[in-house]
Amino acid sequence: MEKQYVYIGQYYHIKNKELPFDFKFGVTKNLTQREYSLGKTKSPIKYMILRAWELPKMVTREEVEHLIALVFDENKYDGCEWYDIDVETFEGKISEIFKCLTKMHNISEYIFKEVDLDFVSDTDDIVEKEIESEVRKGKKAAWTNLNITIDGVIIEGDKAKDRFVNSVKKILEYVEPIQLLIDFGDILKKDEESFPSYKQSQLSLVGGYYLTTHSSTSRKKDYILKMFEKYNINGEVNII
Repeated sequence: MEKQYVYIGQYYHIKNKELPFDFKFGVTKNLTQREYSLGKTKSPIKYMILRAWELPKMVTREEVEHLIALVFDENKYDGCEWYDIDVETFEGKISEIFKCLTKMHNISEYIFKEVDLDFVSDTDDIVEKEIESEVRKGKKAAWTNLNITIDGVIIEGDKAKDRFVNSVKKILEYVEPIQLLIDFGDILKKDEESFPSYKQSQLSLVGGYYLTTHSSTSRKKDYILKMFEKYNINGEVNII
């Protein structure tokens, strides 16, 4: 059986101009060919695979694509295979897919091996080559954090997930936990089991309830802004 890979990638501009941070990912038998087919346009906008993992031989493409559709459903744009998701959230979700596949096939020793994406660019443009190299290394991953202040207090945290959780904890100084549960029941629940299994590894205990961090940075920002508005809290939040 031919090797298969699950991959994630995004478009970039060859002169490093800013583009939306949306991702496309899926399953392919040939990473180089797939990258080429998605970026073979006579334009300054190209597609690059950023990360990829080799799949065990017993795992079928249909199984992986079904799990991708299930786990990433809330991040998917309608009518296409592109997703509004940040790198941190993607890594958590892809780990859940690997865990599901491990259980489905009773894989005890196989490790989902990340592929060394040592592609050789066919461009002669030195600047373009350097940009491709930087994109591949994850240069644009820094946007996944949040800058949040509440009544002038800066919310700390190494990742967007941490700052999101810490900001909700701060907001609980302004509103009762039960009220937050009523108003934001889609992300805050009484029990871990109330969330789908693939979300349960990304829960934080806040005010006696479970808060999911299973969302993109932009959605985390939207939730915080809605809380500010709902409870008349003086705060600011931006993606950085």
